[in-house]
Amino acid sequence: MKSVAVTGASGFIGSRLVPALAGAGVERIVGLDVRDPHRSAPGFEHHLVDVASREVEGLIEGVETVVHLAGVLDPIADDGAMARANVEGTRRLLDAAAAVGVRAIVRVSPTTVYGAWATNPVPLTEDAPLRPNPGFGPATHAAEVERLLYEWQLDHPDVTVTILRSAPVMGAGAEHLWARVLAGWRRLRIRGESAPVQVVHVDDLVRALTLVVGGDHPGVFDVAAPGWLGAEDVRALFPRGALPPLPLDVVRRLLSRSWGLGVGEIPPTVLPYLLNPWIVATDRIETLGWRATYTNEEALLETHDAMKHSIVPAPRTMVAVAGAAAVGAAGGYGLRRLWRD
Repeated sequence: MKSVAVTGASGFIGSRLVPALAGAGVERIVGLDVRDPHRSAPGFEHHLVDVASREVEGLIEGVETVVHLAGVLDPIADDGAMARANVEGTRRLLDAAAAVGVRAIVRVSPTTVYGAWATNPVPLTEDAPLRPNPGFGPATHAAEVERLLYEWQLDHPDVTVTILRSAPVMGAGAEHLWARVLAGWRRLRIRGESAPVQVVHVDDLVRALTLVVGGDHPGVFDVAAPGWLGAEDVRALFPRGALPPLPLDVVRRLLSRSWGLGVGEIPPTVLPYLLNPWIVATDRIETLGWRATYTNEEALLETHDAMKHSIVPAPRTMVAVAGAAAVGAAGGYGLRRLWRD
């Protein structure tokens, strides 16, 4: 492989993928991001650019494969802006790729696209329908991007399109919603929650990306750590820092209030993903020779431990926030302080 472009090259995944591609022998790596990169590598050139802009076409001239990581990954209040960044940004990138003759597109999509439903089999496979829970923007937009890729490939049958559906990506430096929800030091608990938990370490996802970039592997592949953890197992991993479990209705009102006021970071639409299963099997990608090297426990613990230098409220503050949550008062402020790592 001579040339690869990586959108979102300065992000949590992209900053690890760039040196991995260089180590795998890629001669030219074109990084595209709105942020400066944290790392460099032999053959790496970086461009500060929005992938939705018209500049991209000229920057990916001569590139064989595009790895598309860019997008708004955490929920934001402005769903329209999120859709423009994720869906329209992908559409414009695909137009640019077609114009310059790119031969392969690789996209990382979240396993939240399957939706979290009580009727889900455990585990899900790549053939399961996409049923993202309504209102959870990262999942609904990711499903729309997958539809867009499918339709685009029908018009460009000579281009290889690969989608890696990834469980929440963990590891030191993860600062996204799922890192805070699943491995943060201040975790809100729902009374009676029992959803299993599955994640993947960023290094394992990068190895999967490097594998599919280096070969002709069209189609969809789920990527995750082997198996899953029960809710009790996760609580046992992190015995400190969690609030007492609260009733679902209280949590929903608290999240709705803080999100509606624009001071919360967690929308109430995340709740189904904390209550119902959305676990995947990795048999398909394992047929390509990929194996996870980190367990769910190891990935979560690394993420959790990397957050230990964050400011943790004193016990009295934690109790006060818990009390405020229980009565539905001071919800927005308390929730923002509680979840931010």
